[in-house]
Amino acid sequence: MGETVRETQHIEPMSRRHGLALTLAGVAVMLVLTGVLYWLGGRGHLVVIFLFLAGLVMTVLGVLKLREPPYSFSLSADNLHFHHKIGGWSLHWNNIVRIDQPRLHEGLDLVELPYVGIKIRDYDEFLPLMTPRLTVHMLNDQRPLLAMALRHGAISRHRLQDWLVEDNHYRSASGRHYEGLAAMLGHRMTHMRELYGYDLLVHESNLDREPPEFVALLRRYLQPS
Repeated sequence: MGETVRETQHIEPMSRRHGLALTLAGVAVMLVLTGVLYWLGGRGHLVVIFLFLAGLVMTVLGVLKLREPPYSFSLSADNLHFHHKIGGWSLHWNNIVRIDQPRLHEGLDLVELPYVGIKIRDYDEFLPLMTPRLTVHMLNDQRPLLAMALRHGAISRHRLQDWLVEDNHYRSASGRHYEGLAAMLGHRMTHMRELYGYDLLVHESNLDREPPEFVALLRRYLQPS
């Protein structure tokens, strides 16, 4: 049965999957090994302790997965919403110019990156709604993209050093002035557009399918009714 093109959908990210199973498996391993360690006494305790620590790691990873929001995206007829444990952002579909998978040149070839890129029309509908915590997270989360551009020769090391700490004053295309974190994010979005052609880049771990398939889904919503 086909999907209704503009119906509301919620996207469960791949990064959150199996969180409960991983947590329960880790706890079970630790409980069993606690009994085994007691039964063995002092024999083979190093191996058991190593396995116990592995179970602890499984539990921690599972709990971290469960702490993530149940959904990474919500798609409605009017808006695209992104959810994060420390906040989120929202865009009207009419404020989105283009959605695609960003690429970088590697020699004569184009390499597809594990991201979905979103180019927006008006920063002034986006920047004022961003919370400080999420802004800081986005600025830090996009640093690997700057390093990736350096490796592919899309930016010089000197320019990269200038961009790592963005200017805290920014004026949008319409002339609106921003200061502080909002200004830094405005500059970072401008730099992402210069390097990749998109203002926002979302890693594939936030998706529930491969990036080309997710791009196709978003484009169906982006099309006018």
